[in-house]
Amino acid sequence: MNFKGYPLSVIGSREKNEDAWLVLDEHALYAVADGVGGGLHGEVASSMAVDGLRDRAVQVPDFRDTFYQLQEDILRESMEKIGEPLMGTTLTAVSLSREGARVGHVGDSRCYLFGDATLKLLTEDQEAYDERHGCPVLISYLGMPEGEMPKITEEVFPVVPGNRLLLCTDGLYRQISDHRMIEIIKEHLYSPEILLRALCDEALRVPYSDNVTVVYVEIEA
Repeated sequence: MNFKGYPLSVIGSREKNEDAWLVLDEHALYAVADGVGGGLHGEVASSMAVDGLRDRAVQVPDFRDTFYQLQEDILRESMEKIGEPLMGTTLTAVSLSREGARVGHVGDSRCYLFGDATLKLLTEDQEAYDERHGCPVLISYLGMPEGEMPKITEEVFPVVPGNRLLLCTDGLYRQISDHRMIEIIKEHLYSPEILLRALCDEALRVPYSDNVTVVYVEIEA
């Protein structure tokens, strides 16, 4: 099988973009990361995550050990730069091969599989509902304080030629419904650049929109 990835990241209405992405077609390795809201230097943490993954590309598909090493790297950077564990990021990554899609995940960025005109969520958001503020709160990420460990998941899913993968930060799925995502993918299935722009434009219609980052991966024979 052949794999081709396409990225797009937009700032939305935020002052800076704290998302990051990775597309390494030569290693069939793809990822998105989202700096933890409310922390400091989220853009540094997310960049460290995808850069660290790129540097260790030859070790993938062993995501679990790589993610734990990134947890240590980001925590150490936070303590050295800030003096407190205030840097953090999500990370959702996929390594593709004939055996399938190996998905490594921590946080609330997502990976979807599109096939047979349906969108299947392959990851689980690691969050809890905060009743006081009436919103979900991230409970697992890279850069967690010493003594706490992120919940890192790793699972392999079958894929076939014609499938598509969609990796995204929460700026996409919190601002556009799954139904609308399916409509846009079906409309622009063979025009990835147009598809990415359409997804992001739709998400940015929401007032006070978040950063939006999407990596779209074509799987062909």
